[in-house]
Amino acid sequence: MQIKNLEFFDFKTYPHFGISLRDRNVLVGPNNIGKSTALDALRITFDVLRYAKRFAPDLKDQTGDGVCPTYMVPPSVIQTDLRYCVHDFGEGPARIQIKIANGSTLKMKVAPHADVECWLVSDMRVQRSAAHLRKAFPLDIVVVPTLSPLEQNEELVTETTVDRNRFGRLASRSFRTFWYRQDDNAFEDFADLVELGWPGVRIQKPVLEGNDGGKTIVRMYFREGKKVREVQWAGFGFQVWMQTMMHLRTAGKNSVLVLDEPDVYLHPDLQHRLLRIVSQRVGQFLLATHSTEIINDVDPGDVLVLRPGARSAKRIKSEEGFASVYDAIGSSENAQFARLARTKKVLYVEGKDARLLGKIGKLAGGSDFLADSSVTLMKTEGFANWSRVSTSAWVFKEFFEFDVKVASLFDRDYRTDHEVKDFIGKLNGNDVLCHVLPFKEIENILLVPEAIKKVISKYTRKQLPVGWQEEVEAIFSNILEGLEEQTSSNIVIAGVQEEMKRKPASNMHSVYQLEAARFRKNWASQEYRRTVVGGKEAFSGIAKQVQDIFGVNLTETRVIEEMTMDDIGLDVREIFQSFEKFFRD
Repeated sequence: MQIKNLEFFDFKTYPHFGISLRDRNVLVGPNNIGKSTALDALRITFDVLRYAKRFAPDLKDQTGDGVCPTYMVPPSVIQTDLRYCVHDFGEGPARIQIKIANGSTLKMKVAPHADVECWLVSDMRVQRSAAHLRKAFPLDIVVVPTLSPLEQNEELVTETTVDRNRFGRLASRSFRTFWYRQDDNAFEDFADLVELGWPGVRIQKPVLEGNDGGKTIVRMYFREGKKVREVQWAGFGFQVWMQTMMHLRTAGKNSVLVLDEPDVYLHPDLQHRLLRIVSQRVGQFLLATHSTEIINDVDPGDVLVLRPGARSAKRIKSEEGFASVYDAIGSSENAQFARLARTKKVLYVEGKDARLLGKIGKLAGGSDFLADSSVTLMKTEGFANWSRVSTSAWVFKEFFEFDVKVASLFDRDYRTDHEVKDFIGKLNGNDVLCHVLPFKEIENILLVPEAIKKVISKYTRKQLPVGWQEEVEAIFSNILEGLEEQTSSNIVIAGVQEEMKRKPASNMHSVYQLEAARFRKNWASQEYRRTVVGGKEAFSGIAKQVQDIFGVNLTETRVIEEMTMDDIGLDVREIFQSFEKFFRD
């Protein structure tokens, strides 16, 4: 069951704030803006539900909601510090309410020094039993607490202590003890998850060891190749990854996962892996972050921007919206340059193509070399800025004293084969590996009818009518046909200009007729249409009709997730393989 809306009043940072939620929700904004406030509301809900689901409710008249099943939850079971829960340190109470997909709403009054009063507003007939809350409000929240490195010497503690600390800020102190007390099958499932982030590293179930003071110490060892070491000897990233997987193991497709700044200890490639695992494993997640790696790896509509003074979080609606996100979190070209100084590898791409390339590269070559931050992606504004690309290696060497491997990928636009060949030769002659896409722009790669059909089938919330697949084909064909005149004009004019430049004495009218006839012949092929139309415009038109007719949000990420390697095409696969070899050698 998913959360539809989260709203709170006089709670911590905000006098009033609301968020409408989707499957994937990435909360971004400057420091102290209230990202953690929203997640704290869910942490309190998590603790309230753990407690209240064990008890039968009382019936109480709640003003405005009538007689509702009501629960009183002692503050001792709430792991969030309630002393500062009321906005501007008032007496309170603060109020939190969560509406889920079945229409039920859980409302809570939270005060600094009192029980949390919560009641359920639902269409379901009230039952005076402990099962009522589970049936009427079947929300499974999985909270990953704020994590920290493990204790150097972890003392064996009681099961009660482990359970008390498991979902709070002290969870790291009894991490090994928790797994010492679990059965072998549960531990092996956990070890498999850990290995997804650290291939070749296998953790072993904890063992007990004594020390000179007579205390029992819990150790957990891991094997990497022939080496066996205690987890304390690993880096903080590995320790935090293990703890994150510990909580993720209990999450499933019906779970709502809550993570607060998981990027703090994780290398960028681990951030990408974590996002993929979370997206595949849970039905809904809320993640607060400052990481541009994570922000770049999701759809624009997945990103919620929190700003000072606002009463709600706003989703960005297009690729252009990412600029406002980077402004909000304080990201700049300096961060990109710092990464370049570390990677010493740069791939120049056009405009906003960088967000798509990692996903396409993975699909095209089966490698994460563009998504794991081992290569820095930098923007250039097309062929006109080729000189910036060609002199990059020299500039970095002369002014910053480090060698950089430079490659570039440009859109073809409406350029002729001769123009593309000459351009590649000019850039490759400047010690730059240069490729030009075999279609107008990167978005053309998304024009795959079968992948679009899969997205519709996967994400639709209504019964698809008979013949819906043929309707998708018709949408696809009609959008492309509608771009014929515009595309013809650009391609024919480009061909004429190129021919007249090469042979100035040619008859322009004859050249025009020849180019127009060539275009009409090629246009009969749907594959040709797919490569020469404006990819952004075509995909946008298809997405709008899919939304209007089927009610499905067709995004770039969703389409790529449903594509196969064959959909990419051999020529594109060879480009990505060339880049990978270039940066690896």
